[in-house]
Amino acid sequence: MRITGNTWSRRFMVAAVIHGVGVAVWSGLFLLDGIGIPLNLSRIIAGGGAGTWFTVGYLLYMVTGFLGMASQGALYQYTASLNDGELHSDRLALVHFVLMNIAVVGATWMLGYAGYIGGSLTLADRVSEVHAAVVGYVNPIGICILIGVVAALVGAYNILMTIVKSE
Repeated sequence: MRITGNTWSRRFMVAAVIHGVGVAVWSGLFLLDGIGIPLNLSRIIAGGGAGTWFTVGYLLYMVTGFLGMASQGALYQYTASLNDGELHSDRLALVHFVLMNIAVVGATWMLGYAGYIGGSLTLADRVSEVHAAVVGYVNPIGICILIGVVAALVGAYNILMTIVKSE
């Protein structure tokens, strides 16, 4: 049985909803300081420096995790509709889906965690320890970004080939 563009659209949309819940949980962490659980997230963000990694991870997770997955789901729905519901390749859609989710979660969560660690050290006046604490995340984050680039290219190729097939 061939999987249709509607199926891939739904999968990307479900991933977007799951990532949306992740964004809500991450956002909820900011409220913990107010109930006596001192994560100091607002201070980490305001402190800049390594804490900026936390902010970048958080914002990128919103954009790529939630909005990105929803957009890709809409693209699969639209382009498949041009070709009687069929995509150029189900396997490419699967590769796109799996690699993109790995990249989004891997890169953004590592950015956020490294930023939290670095920002916490900065707040504790342990600035000299920040580099050693976060440098180990640089290459894994870069690898996740590379995986995301590959996923985006695979998805773009699949969508473009579906459009070409429809003409």
